[in-house]
Amino acid sequence: MNDATTTPRNDREYEQILDEVRALIDVERRLPAWPFRNTPGNIDICQYGHAVEGPFGPVLQALADAYGDASITVAALDPSGAYYHKHYGAYGAFRIAAHVVGASYYDAVAFEPQGDPTGALTFTTDVLTIVGSSGRWSVWAERSWDLALIASDQENGPWLACGVPFVPAETALADFTEPDFKTPLTTEERDEFLRNLRNSV
Repeated sequence: MNDATTTPRNDREYEQILDEVRALIDVERRLPAWPFRNTPGNIDICQYGHAVEGPFGPVLQALADAYGDASITVAALDPSGAYYHKHYGAYGAFRIAAHVVGASYYDAVAFEPQGDPTGALTFTTDVLTIVGSSGRWSVWAERSWDLALIASDQENGPWLACGVPFVPAETALADFTEPDFKTPLTTEERDEFLRNLRNSV
């Protein structure tokens, strides 16, 4: 990682990062329960893989620029920080200066702690959260649903023009959550997700 990216060195610093996430996200919830604490007004949806790959860097840069963030905080929730620390000597979390997030995000999520590729967040994490220091937007990405959600108070934000395809919720549920190798979502799960989405905008 570069000098603009910092990682927690101990449990106290890791908890500080989690506190930044907790201000906007309920870290105990999982979809279809709604993870965002506030009612942001707008939800943009893309496929999970984009949130843990290089194309998401420009999306985060556009979010940071639009909201005047000084930094971006990223924390994996599954596996837990305790798991990461036990197996990789790291916490599965980092903070990155906003002005370089576009160019540096992928290096951070692809970083291999102790040289072990299985510890890279892009491969290992099942739930990833991202928040901006402005406190006005957040990201929830959950592998089992194959969804990444950006919660903000801005419609048609500039991040939508950064090359990552964002789609309506119904399209995401049909195209992302129903590949042949996965257990299909139940009708109840779909309905709860859509109900929570409607209540948040």
